[in-house]
Amino acid sequence: MTKNNGDMVKFVKTRDYVMVNNNLGNGSFGKTVLLKDPFIDELLVAKKYAPDDEEIKERFYSNFLDEIKILYKLNHRNVVRIYHYYAYENISTGFILMEYVDGKNIKDFISELWDFLSPMSLFSLDDVFSQLIDGFEYIENCGILHRDIREGNIMVDRTGTAKIIDFGIGKIVNRDDTNSYSLGDDINRYTLPQEHSEGVYTSKTDMFYLGELLHRLIRTSEDFDDSSFSYSDILEKMMQTNPEDRFSSFADIREAINSYDFVNMDVSTSDKQIYQNFTNALSNALSAFIDEKKFNNDTKYFVSLLEKALRDNCFEDNVQNNSDIIRSVVVGGYKYNPNPSISCETVKAFLDWFKRANQQSQQLILNNIIAKVSLKRIDESEPELPF
Repeated sequence: MTKNNGDMVKFVKTRDYVMVNNNLGNGSFGKTVLLKDPFIDELLVAKKYAPDDEEIKERFYSNFLDEIKILYKLNHRNVVRIYHYYAYENISTGFILMEYVDGKNIKDFISELWDFLSPMSLFSLDDVFSQLIDGFEYIENCGILHRDIREGNIMVDRTGTAKIIDFGIGKIVNRDDTNSYSLGDDINRYTLPQEHSEGVYTSKTDMFYLGELLHRLIRTSEDFDDSSFSYSDILEKMMQTNPEDRFSSFADIREAINSYDFVNMDVSTSDKQIYQNFTNALSNALSAFIDEKKFNNDTKYFVSLLEKALRDNCFEDNVQNNSDIIRSVVVGGYKYNPNPSISCETVKAFLDWFKRANQQSQQLILNNIIAKVSLKRIDESEPELPF
């Protein structure tokens, strides 16, 4: 039957899932379980809103619905993705099906970072910090406050990708909103910012609690030394009690990181030229991301793909397919320009220079390349329509 504009479209077929872990986590607002979708062969986390206290259940049900609305607005590599939801408003309960992050929370990640027997030791704290700033900058630009920044709500997966999770008491900022603490009074009891006493919560408050959390976890780690983390001064500024003494935004932190990286590297004029020749060619070739921005943060994989591109074009002046270079940095979908082609000489000069740098410098260089190309727009792919 033909549907007219304004008619409700209902899909009556249900989805079936296999229970993998029926107790992934429990909290005062419900529980989470791990499911498997047998059709797509993927693991999903199902979060159930079901507080034991009936008064709490009805009172905070709107927060659960807000979490659905917030997560549907977000599409970023460092923010957990929502796939589906089921809301039973007549009984004030529901479920959110979201991305499964297979990894460690930020506390466990930092505690294992210097344990060479742990797979987490392969990753860089500098890189994870940089990713978190990217994620919170995106959240801030979307007009959203997280408001529950604690150990369990920041994860690092097995590929070293940081993920911000649990927006259960998050908030979409409205211009006329006072952004009061609400549930914030019950969280983050270690060090409090000045605005706490005023009952105000802004993006700068998210900044404070992120800085306070990371600073505390790093400083209490027995194996930490100052050479293990490059941005201690940035953390100190993020967690200043007076909001006026912090950065004005997460975008300013990103700018400080990018500036810090190159200020603290021994970079000559010729080094900068090599870097700029390569990154400008890469940026000019990449026209847009498809659906989301996803990047490669593994310097060894980055090098291997550039080496392969040079081998495949060893008798050419230019790389025959610009995508061979772009995919060394971008791992998600993207659109690119075939012309102008990227010079093999530009790629080789950059690769030789990159391989001479130490591991930490290589990671900083790759982070800066990602920051540069991440400015490209996102194009949504055509949806698969049911009719």
